[in-house]
Amino acid sequence: MSSKLLSYLWNSVEKFGSQIVRFALGIILARILSPRDYGLIGLLIVFTAVAQIFVDSGFSKALIQRNDKNPKEVNTTFTFNLIISLLLYLILFFSAPAIATFYEEEVLVSLLRVLALTLIVNALFAIPNTLLSIDLNFKRMAYINFSAIIISGILAIYLAIKGFGVWALVYQYLSKSIITLVFFWSSKVWKPTIMLHKPSLKKLFSFGVNITISSLLNQIVGKFSWLIIGKSFSTADLGYYNRGIQFPDTAIGTLGTVLDTVLLPNLAKTSDEEALRKEVSNVLKYLSIITIPITVSLIVLAEPLILVLLTSKWSPAIPILQIFCLSRFVTNFSSLSINALYTINKANLVLRQQYLKMAVRIVSILLTIRYGIVFLALGELIAVIINFAIGTYYPGKLLKFGFLDQMRILWPYLLIGAMELIILYGLTLLVTQPVAKLCVIPMFGILLHLILLYAVRRKDYESLKSLIFKLIKKNEK
Repeated sequence: MSSKLLSYLWNSVEKFGSQIVRFALGIILARILSPRDYGLIGLLIVFTAVAQIFVDSGFSKALIQRNDKNPKEVNTTFTFNLIISLLLYLILFFSAPAIATFYEEEVLVSLLRVLALTLIVNALFAIPNTLLSIDLNFKRMAYINFSAIIISGILAIYLAIKGFGVWALVYQYLSKSIITLVFFWSSKVWKPTIMLHKPSLKKLFSFGVNITISSLLNQIVGKFSWLIIGKSFSTADLGYYNRGIQFPDTAIGTLGTVLDTVLLPNLAKTSDEEALRKEVSNVLKYLSIITIPITVSLIVLAEPLILVLLTSKWSPAIPILQIFCLSRFVTNFSSLSINALYTINKANLVLRQQYLKMAVRIVSILLTIRYGIVFLALGELIAVIINFAIGTYYPGKLLKFGFLDQMRILWPYLLIGAMELIILYGLTLLVTQPVAKLCVIPMFGILLHLILLYAVRRKDYESLKSLIFKLIKKNEK
């Protein structure tokens, strides 16, 4: 476990480096651009994100799950992804006028037709990215993503200053994809070949179809509220909603991304169910230790973060930020159960649960949408908690790692988080200046977390300290 956890922690550090740069660039852009600009790009992302699921069709995860680098299956995946991306681009290209008419935003036609080009570009570098994941070469992947984020972000800032408005965000997405493609292909990890090998296609499809449907349902329901906000309210309201989500996505959701990137390849190498259960339990424990202080600090600092970094024009995003901190916190734990089922080749069970999860989220949206974006966010939080419980059913049945098993691991850390929230909130009443809060509370929060962890879970404190020292020594070599 130690070497795998070290790779997880190292990749987390690298991912956070990229996210910090993305976050800083996003702060600059948000100060220049308007909430409406972000609302428009939010609408477009719904359509491209759903289309991206079809482009991959779960084939990349199938290759990772099987630790498969067979040339026939790799090239079949590449060819299939490319064909689907071209077809979907054409669909979005010709659908753009109808979408623009529905939302009464004529500019969406040209915006969508340009942004959708990312589907084709992403399909071209999906295989090199997958092969590096199979090899657990997360260091190279991180450098590529880090470089693409910086270059595309600087370009977007320049365009925003020059008055390009929402187009600055569109070109940021497109340029990032193009730069990532150039770096991946220059790494020469694989030579592309156009091939559709029918036996390979059938094998990949049998695993990938369940992942595709599950991911599609999750994406549609997850972004469904965005479409409703864009139609029922205003693009500015959607901008507030998206901006509120960005902070927890950067600080907390990144760990979920790392989890999906690192955990499945590592778990795929675990053949024994007992070892798998132990592996997932340890990740659950360390994920709790890492995410709780981040979540608590963001909730406490939501107001000064928005007012100082984004200015008061974004103040309606403050309660959205606080609610989604809790939502993303719970979502990360749900990913563990999903990856555990993928590992034992039970993607069909993930899909089966997804239908019920989808129903829960749709009901929450329908019940809360009439009351505004804050209640919509609260409904999302309740749905995520219910869906976490649903997601533990099959892991409990097949791996003896169900809801109660996971809660037995989580409750001491949740108790630590509750104590931290009360103490840090009390500190905000003493420190009144927003900038001072941003300087004092994070440092005090880290110290408080270590003290409480030492007091409540001393063994975990010593274990975490040991792993950090090992990670430092490993990187020094």
